[in-house]
Amino acid sequence: MKKVILLVLLLSMVLPAAVFGASQEISVSIDGVKLQFSSKPIQENGTTLVPLRTIFEGLGASVKWDAKTQTVKASKNGVNIAITMGQKFAIKDGNKIQLTTKPRTILGVTYVPLRFIGESFGSTIEVHGKEINIVSPVPPSFEYSAKDNSAQTTTPPAQAPNPSTVPSTSTTSVQEIGKLSNRVVYIETYDASNKVLASGSGVVISSDGKIITNYHVIDEAASVKVEFNDQRSFTTSIILSKDESRDLALLKIPATNLAAVTMGDSTTLQLGEEVVAIGSPLGFKNSLTSGVISQTLRNVQGQNYIQISTPIDHGSSGGALFNMKGELVGITSALIESSASINLAIPSSDVKAFLAKPQVEQKLSPSVQQKPSTGSTGKAMDSKTLEDYLNKNYGSLSFKGVDLDFDWDVMSSSDGKRFLIGGTMSDGMQWADWADKQMDTGMAFPSLILYMSDELKDKLHLTDTFFSLYLDVHMSKYPNSFPAESISREGSGYRLNYNFIYGSVDYKSGYLFYNLDPTDEDSIQSVEID
Repeated sequence: MKKVILLVLLLSMVLPAAVFGASQEISVSIDGVKLQFSSKPIQENGTTLVPLRTIFEGLGASVKWDAKTQTVKASKNGVNIAITMGQKFAIKDGNKIQLTTKPRTILGVTYVPLRFIGESFGSTIEVHGKEINIVSPVPPSFEYSAKDNSAQTTTPPAQAPNPSTVPSTSTTSVQEIGKLSNRVVYIETYDASNKVLASGSGVVISSDGKIITNYHVIDEAASVKVEFNDQRSFTTSIILSKDESRDLALLKIPATNLAAVTMGDSTTLQLGEEVVAIGSPLGFKNSLTSGVISQTLRNVQGQNYIQISTPIDHGSSGGALFNMKGELVGITSALIESSASINLAIPSSDVKAFLAKPQVEQKLSPSVQQKPSTGSTGKAMDSKTLEDYLNKNYGSLSFKGVDLDFDWDVMSSSDGKRFLIGGTMSDGMQWADWADKQMDTGMAFPSLILYMSDELKDKLHLTDTFFSLYLDVHMSKYPNSFPAESISREGSGYRLNYNFIYGSVDYKSGYLFYNLDPTDEDSIQSVEID
């Protein structure tokens, strides 16, 4: 096992230095809002290809994938298109359209031509170097326009408007925003002995049970109780993502069909604009307070916040800050003890960036996490100590309901500053289920490297780690779908030792670099993490 890891180390050392530079990449926006791709767009023959799922969801189109025919079908506002992988044409409303480049699947990610997709749904494509903006079509106006009609001698009687067709005003009342309290929850955290640690607030950001809150609310918790204003409660120990420095955490509760908030744009807030906060200050659940924007951007201890006059208190942390359109523009987080009513909220722009990061389903387990001791000599950690720590705390993981068991091996560089970490799976069914997730999302495998790197950075202050993951199983039949160099004869069957990904996080540049085809050193991909 360790010999294989050493080979990966040698491969990593000969990678072009440019791979780890912050080169300009293709940026795609829809009406000025930048899309967050799990895999970066590519250009070929003057055509920009983008990951299928992100572009269709961004344009609001419904999409179906036919795995048998390798065809994607999408529809929006009566327009229907079909694209088949590897074919240099598409079908739009029954008509054959020639494409400049074939759509294809690359390392499990399905790419489709951006311009054809956008223009098929009536959008305009604006290109400025590496920056591409998709401009949505202006909807037709249905305003009544008076006409000169001398033949008309009578005016039809005025009719009362149908309430269902009257457009809503751009703003609403504080009372109406109070109805959004079903999207804000009370949070109570417990330690491993089931003793209450703290309480706070959270916000429902998706109908399938994702709850965002402040990291400091759930820090050191073994489990979390989430309670709604209708007295429903759920207990969870699942966390999907966290950012200690930005004080954000994303929990997952076992619930569906939840009412979720609508995300607003904090960058458009104006000084003096009215806002409403809903949270559970001092344990008083779902309390509503109103105030104004005191400062749209206030830097406190190196972090940017929205300063508000809206009263909050201990327990409000993780609650919702709404604008008068009923949109979430911030997460209430802190207050400064004074008579000036200085309260702070994390802007929704930061929240969006946090939610765009890869999410890995993990368990809250502070009681299990035991930091390795550096010993009385105070020397830096050695590879054996780190290896024991990983196997004790991360031998069993979970990704979107899939259990993953690893055996960890660690080697250090000659100077002892860089750790090379190999994780081996010996359960083929676990790997197959996880591989299905990788096919669906394109980021299931890389997400683990990001998660483990962040864990070691946050808990052990290790920022120079390199991960390589393997599937090592005995099979009775020859595994044709795997590379021949990963297969060897063993007894009456075959041994598969398959290196399916390697990579590392460069925290200086803010990128995760990974390779889903370790036999090809030119297949390195990158994802921005900040």
